[in-house]
Amino acid sequence: MSVQLYDKALLEKLHKWTGDSNLHIVGPDDTKRIFEVVADNNNDNPIQLPLLVLTRPGGYTILDQGLVKHPLSYNGLKLKYNENTSVVLNAIPISISYQLDVYTRYFEQADEYTRNLVFNIINYPKLTITVPYHDENYRHDSNIRLQSDISDNSSIPERLIAGQFTRMSLQLTIDDAYLWDIRYKDNYKICSEPEVYVKDTELS
Repeated sequence: MSVQLYDKALLEKLHKWTGDSNLHIVGPDDTKRIFEVVADNNNDNPIQLPLLVLTRPGGYTILDQGLVKHPLSYNGLKLKYNENTSVVLNAIPISISYQLDVYTRYFEQADEYTRNLVFNIINYPKLTITVPYHDENYRHDSNIRLQSDISDNSSIPERLIAGQFTRMSLQLTIDDAYLWDIRYKDNYKICSEPEVYVKDTELS
């Protein structure tokens, strides 16, 4: 579920940037059935361009290469505590890669949408997620990083869209993301010092 928190936040950010335009934005969960999703949104009409498609093709990468247990993974941030219980937020650093494809009918449109996306990603990279586990709703900020190469993949066949189209592809990375885990832990306390009795001895 943790990676899906970033999927959702990034998709919401794209929706915010495009506003009420006629762009259709499809997220990672919908790419395998993109035709059905977009057609359903259009009352079963054919897919209309322009179209933004966000995919997460490679899953994610655990950044702790040694896969060694570190304190952050089991004894992280203490969110709440009382005399008996602590709420602890544990985390393992990961990197998530995305591909954002811009489909349009004409090159000029794709170029314009891509230019706007590049400016927005570079100038407003902050991505805020909310970790909902156990209703703690902890907020964490990460950053979207844009890879330097913007690709024109218009020549690649695409079965989902008939006819000619332009496709520009942007590669995005969130390399300060985390897998999250919230646990309730019992607090242990040291018992009070036992009473010490001194045995009476006879002075010689």
